[in-house]
Amino acid sequence: MSDWRTQSFWMSRKPYEPSEPLTEETACDVVVLGGGFTGLWTAIALKEADPSVDVVVLESRVVGFGASGRNGGFAMTMLARNIHDLERKVGPERARAAHLAMVDSLREIEEFCAKEGIEADITAPGLLTVSNGPEQDLRIKQDLEAARRMGLGDFHELSGAECRTMINTERVRRGHFEDHSLLVDPAALTRGLRASAAARGVRIFERTPVTSLREVKGQGVLARTPLGRVWADRAVIATNAYAQSFRELRRYIFTVYAHIIVTEPLTDEQWERVGWQKRMGVEDKRFMVHFHRPTPDGRILWGGRDAPVAPRGPDPRRESMPWVFERLEETLRWNFPQIPEVKVETGWSGPVCGSVNCFATVGWLGSGERIAYSVGYAGHGVGPTHLSAKVLRDMLLGRRTDLLELPMRSKRPVPMPPHPIRTAILNSTQRMLQRYDDRGDEPATALGRLALRALQ
Repeated sequence: MSDWRTQSFWMSRKPYEPSEPLTEETACDVVVLGGGFTGLWTAIALKEADPSVDVVVLESRVVGFGASGRNGGFAMTMLARNIHDLERKVGPERARAAHLAMVDSLREIEEFCAKEGIEADITAPGLLTVSNGPEQDLRIKQDLEAARRMGLGDFHELSGAECRTMINTERVRRGHFEDHSLLVDPAALTRGLRASAAARGVRIFERTPVTSLREVKGQGVLARTPLGRVWADRAVIATNAYAQSFRELRRYIFTVYAHIIVTEPLTDEQWERVGWQKRMGVEDKRFMVHFHRPTPDGRILWGGRDAPVAPRGPDPRRESMPWVFERLEETLRWNFPQIPEVKVETGWSGPVCGSVNCFATVGWLGSGERIAYSVGYAGHGVGPTHLSAKVLRDMLLGRRTDLLELPMRSKRPVPMPPHPIRTAILNSTQRMLQRYDDRGDEPATALGRLALRALQ
């Protein structure tokens, strides 16, 4: 357990004391597997809707150990790969409803943290999305056209010159700015949610891996752990990439590893050269995107680019790949040549749970409506986990609400072929997209051109 502090810059930034593991048999109304954003927001949503609901959260390591404590700290409205991709997959009406629901969720996250006194360095500077190559200009245009068709007023077109007034890099050609986006310290947010859940009576057991979860006819569900077990009326699988251990979910999800590097703190003069006055988050329009942001203590966080596939789910061996970090630093230097003396201080990686739809899927496991799940955030889960939690709350409490019509609940997930075919497809697609991004030209094969058309 000594390794959890080293999982990311965020996990080591502030002191933390894990709770005790489960060491006995207990019972509750809802047992939640996973102490990340999905699990904790769901526990809180259930208790706020009905304080009498008895909720237990089981976390195998410490809260935020998985993707929740290792991401870049972007809480965005993004569902699917972008707003254009969402509209294409679910239509303009449903895409608009989902986007507006995400705007509500971001506002609620900010308000909740202010009310609860959660110190997670939350700011609301918006999101700048840029093109840094001719092949990316089209994707900026597609997003803006989709936003206009959907009647959204929070996407603003920017010329290259306008982008460069916000961040000083000659690599930017054009872009758009979205009003609604938060930056957070994700580990601090996760730990704050743990405290808020516990204050509402949620029982949280860290260092408690679940060895099995099954329905027991006439008795609900049983979660077994090494030192105890939990009987519950219903369960929630909130483990995202780690849900690969459930055969019924494995066919819909896959795992890749995202990588992030962080520089040493910049001086005021170095920040002047970078020209990042608004301190907003930034993404580019590569297929394998770069994302970057300032940290609360004045560093540059730079992530993305390569995303190696982990065929069998989360695999610690994928967390130390020097060539990936080297390529990340290469593009950091390419984007900000004016600060060559700034050193990269640390880097880390984490499992990203992907799906064919590129957005989370929320549903019931089997037909008994005993075990619910939410998986597949595709690297954008900091904001959407809050929305998924509200969907899970309504499912578990038997409510019929408009939230259940959102795509994450109403659109069926797309199954993938079994291994080894799946692995071959994922690896070849990842390599093809990476080569296309790096060269910035058209794919050379008919298969590549077909994949490109499907993604644009």
